[in-house]
Amino acid sequence: MSRADTLAERRAYLEDHLAGIDCGRCGARVGVRKLSPQQTSVQWSAQAERRCATIAEATAAGRPAALVPTCPGLRDSIDRAVREGRLEVT
Repeated sequence: MSRADTLAERRAYLEDHLAGIDCGRCGARVGVRKLSPQQTSVQWSAQAERRCATIAEATAAGRPAALVPTCPGLRDSIDRAVREGRLEVT
């Protein structure tokens, strides 16, 4: 497999089949994929990380954004999107 193939595969894994979900609390827009009722993948952009108060508080305290489990407002928004059919569990 070439480097270009590896990068394309990585990009597809990270970006394909993501639904854009806006947090009802702060408006941060993230990419979300639900592979089961228990499993949720969230892709944060730098802009979304800056907008989210939960992430901003953690990073200001020295915690890497990647180690913040999620924000309650975003979790509620994802659950609502599933109930409303805007986010499919695949």
